[in-house]
Amino acid sequence: MVERVVVGPWKTNCYIYSSSKKECIIVDPGGDEEEIASRVDVLNMVPIGIALTHGHIDHLAALGRLQANYESRGYTLPVAISSADRRFLGSGALEAHKESLETHELVEFASLAGDAPELPKADVRLKEGDRVFDMDLVVLETPGHTPGSLCFYSEKEGVLFSGDTLFFDGVGRTDLPGGSEKKLRESIEKKIAVLPPETRVFPGHGPFTTVERERRGNPFFRQPAPEPKQLERGKRALPAKPPKRRIVRKAKASRPPVSRRVRTRVIKKSKTKPLKLVKRRTARSKSPRRATGKAPRVARAIASAKSRKKKGR
Repeated sequence: MVERVVVGPWKTNCYIYSSSKKECIIVDPGGDEEEIASRVDVLNMVPIGIALTHGHIDHLAALGRLQANYESRGYTLPVAISSADRRFLGSGALEAHKESLETHELVEFASLAGDAPELPKADVRLKEGDRVFDMDLVVLETPGHTPGSLCFYSEKEGVLFSGDTLFFDGVGRTDLPGGSEKKLRESIEKKIAVLPPETRVFPGHGPFTTVERERRGNPFFRQPAPEPKQLERGKRALPAKPPKRRIVRKAKASRPPVSRRVRTRVIKKSKTKPLKLVKRRTARSKSPRRATGKAPRVARAIASAKSRKKKGR
């Protein structure tokens, strides 16, 4: 069970988490302790501890008052934080918060601790792999936003409390004392990006998201662009050659093969002049048929009669 309560002027997400029927823990009480206690009562839960994802004041401003509220009811709430962020609790912690934030001109942020009582000391120091107050939450060390930033992960419920390490489409700032963008990137890539994609992520500010959604949309999940290689002194970079254009020529239409003899004849015929038809007058035939125009038998009879007549003379 996850219940969110938005508290404080910076709209910090405080969570009430339970993996049992009656007991719960409170994650990051950044203000409005009465509203947090009232929500726990509505849920009919009994808190057994307070877990902090990191030590910034907007995530623990209500810590002292919330402990005092439950002490008056007979409950003791131990506080758990990482060893690297334990300096944000105990005596002198408020001055450290104010000095750090005023240096960065975050006056309204520093005012969160103005009316708070002395911040209590850490009762439990969390490290990688620890369970959080007998709940099914496992500690993941994710430095970057602060040296001791933590995430709480439940494999059974598919839930991750990311604090200020990972937001919806963003990450926590790294320009405050102890912040490191390099470590933050490594924490996200090695600890969060490897979780199942359907894991629900409950951040310290803003709406909840999933690992799958942040893999696709969050720029910190992508590898940084490689740096350009440095040239030796005295050498100038040559302009990149444009890619070669591929020229595609249309194939000529294929013709049927022609033999050499036929090709020669065609060429010779093309050079000769066209033939002219000449009409010639033919001489009259001396044959009896052509002279007389009669049948051959009659012509022979006439010829023989003439020859006999000549002989008779």
